[in-house]
Amino acid sequence: QLHSTEETKQVLKLSLTEFSLPKFYLLFGISKVKSAAVIAFRSSYRDRSFSPGSYERETFALTSLETVTEALLEIMEACMRDVPTCKWLDQWTELAQKFAFQYNPSLQPRALVVFGCISKRVSHGQIKQIIRILSKGLESCLKGPDNYNSQVLIEATVIALTKLQPLLNK
Repeated sequence: QLHSTEETKQVLKLSLTEFSLPKFYLLFGISKVKSAAVIAFRSSYRDRSFSPGSYERETFALTSLETVTEALLEIMEACMRDVPTCKWLDQWTELAQKFAFQYNPSLQPRALVVFGCISKRVSHGQIKQIIRILSKGLESCLKGPDNYNSQVLIEATVIALTKLQPLLNK
């Protein structure tokens, strides 16, 4: 049974209110709707007219992911204060690291950003791996400047390194 402090409840209420504002719809990639529920439940069982190609999908910027991740981290940290043995953040960090260092053009850039945002410590080996990923992205960009995935990977590594750099030993 979870017993939350008033401070935690306040953080949760404020976060829910903030996520419900139209300005946050853009961060979640659903800015072209009047209500988030419209897009969330559009593909319900009864609505067979919906197909993945029947609407214009918005791009989800890595900077938006950074903001959303930081907001979710704030919520998680508030809840973790009320659960002394909670390992949620450790598990999230392990998963983000796993996908950040595994080649996958769709997931790797997002995982790098999340890993950078949620990590509380970083090793020199992890930084070296991120720099290798950056190097591969740069090599790929030099081969063909129209390679969108490489540009996204470069952006993700820069965001991750920017977030992780303060965690390094001097």
